[in-house]
Amino acid sequence: MSVNLYAARAWVACLVAIAVAGEACAQAPAAESALSLRDAFARALSDAPAVKAADQALVGAEAGIRQADRMPNPTLDIAAENLLGSGLYSGLSRAETTVGMSQRLEWGEDRQARTNLATADLAIARAGGDIRRQNLLHEVELAYLAAQKADADLQVALQKVEVANEIVATVKRRVDAARDPLMAGAKAQAVLVEAQIGADTARRASDAAKARLASFWGGGVAVDFTVDTASFDAVGSSAGNTANLNPELGLASAAVERAAAALSVERARAEPDPTISAGFRYFHETDEAALVVGISIPLQVWDRNDGAVIRAEAERSRLRYENEALRRNIEREANTAQSQMKIAKAEVDAIEEQLLPAAEQALAFARQGYNAGGFSYLDVLDAQRLVVDARLQRNSALYSFHSARVALARLTGVYANGSAQ
Repeated sequence: MSVNLYAARAWVACLVAIAVAGEACAQAPAAESALSLRDAFARALSDAPAVKAADQALVGAEAGIRQADRMPNPTLDIAAENLLGSGLYSGLSRAETTVGMSQRLEWGEDRQARTNLATADLAIARAGGDIRRQNLLHEVELAYLAAQKADADLQVALQKVEVANEIVATVKRRVDAARDPLMAGAKAQAVLVEAQIGADTARRASDAAKARLASFWGGGVAVDFTVDTASFDAVGSSAGNTANLNPELGLASAAVERAAAALSVERARAEPDPTISAGFRYFHETDEAALVVGISIPLQVWDRNDGAVIRAEAERSRLRYENEALRRNIEREANTAQSQMKIAKAEVDAIEEQLLPAAEQALAFARQGYNAGGFSYLDVLDAQRLVVDARLQRNSALYSFHSARVALARLTGVYANGSAQ
């Protein structure tokens, strides 16, 4: 053989050794702990400013109920008359001093109406907290799902590298046996380098996805965990439509109840509240005292609070219509998510039952045929691309299925109790 042929063979052998060694290092098991979705939820909830803010809103709303249930404070009235005047009323000799207490009586059930309104505010605060928890858990599961898909794509990329390594080794044997030209070895090596670059890119994408997931609990850029991919590979039937459990509907219903309570407050304000008073009056001239009682009743001459009542009634009606519109919209979106789940599941089933087995069988035949000299290594590469594309298509279909499932979980209130099914 010529010197150039020996040099070429040595070059291919060195590259193969480097590639195999690099792949072995890349696939070496890391000291990582698997992170389940439930663990991710727990970590995110433990370090969520939005959730803590919702908790403080509850504290304030509960204090508002206690405040609303209190009676108006009495008033201390002190008055002095007929003093420092002129003539007989100069000085303090004819002064009259009155000391008394007055109390406004809430005849229109204002106190109960205020308490009901404050209770409705508590329900709104609680529903708002549920929505914040739902939104947080929804975002966390989407990030977890993205990390699962990135890891699944990485596994496909690593499998592509493994097949490329096998092709390089096979081509080398055939080149050594003078059954393939040197150019075949160079092309096979280029395919291997391409696969390794794809694997590196997929690994960086996986690390970025896990870093974003960790950001929900202040995990920083560095990640020291892996995600559980078993749930990513599992597809089930779509859940039933229970959109009435959506906390957004709960908030809308609470807003309607609050509007009704606000209407009761305005109606109570329309009732005049009298003020009674009692005390004693001291007469300096005769050094005598007498009781003083009184009552004052507001006269509804100019203001009967009818405008405020009408406005409160209109607000309650508006919120009722918006509540119904929201319910219908959520049901439509839930139905759409269910349809998307069915479509994605059908695609996954077709890929797993038809496309992937056919592609893997074609790759096996191409390998056998190439080893037997019936096919070229290009046929093997085409079969490998078909397998890789099928696996990536499966990952995309699985991602579509789980994305629709997560959307349905949000719409149907699965996150209401702080976890997902």
